[in-house]
Amino acid sequence: MTNLSDFSDNELAQILDAPGAVLKGATLADGQPGAIQFFKEMASGAKVFREAQEHENDFVREVAVAMRARLGEQDAAEAEAARNPASQVGVAAAAAATERAATEGTRPDPEGETARAVELTGASVKVLRERADAADVEAYADWILRIAEEVAEAAGTKEGGFFSKRVLVSAGERDFIDRLTAAVGR
Repeated sequence: MTNLSDFSDNELAQILDAPGAVLKGATLADGQPGAIQFFKEMASGAKVFREAQEHENDFVREVAVAMRARLGEQDAAEAEAARNPASQVGVAAAAAATERAATEGTRPDPEGETARAVELTGASVKVLRERADAADVEAYADWILRIAEEVAEAAGTKEGGFFSKRVLVSAGERDFIDRLTAAVGR
């Protein structure tokens, strides 16, 4: 079995960041979702993440649990920063605060987010193919694709405008899934 401790910090960050990037990319694949569509898609994605914490593959389960733990650590750090602003002193903290201020309230870039998700997924799978068990690589790739597919199918969309028919997966979402499929080598 492949363990997360087998990877460097940068590689581990890629492996842990890819599923979240795919979730974000899938929600933005057909443009800016409306509130109801966004809620349905995020709920569907959250369900896939919860299921991964009990996945039959040990590596996928370990990744999902590590992601959950990392989110808990980030929440604790943000709470500490809110309680004690002096804890944010330093160059890195100042740069992070500047970046947050610059991007806060801005709308995400759908093309940029989907491209980032595809690139991050490809890099993660490449690292895994080099050093992980083949079964773990395939399970991870399946999980990544399942996230995108479940989110894409969560809320139907209208293609072509107000009087057009409703489709389960939009052309933008299908394109995103196809690009992800290629990124994982299928």
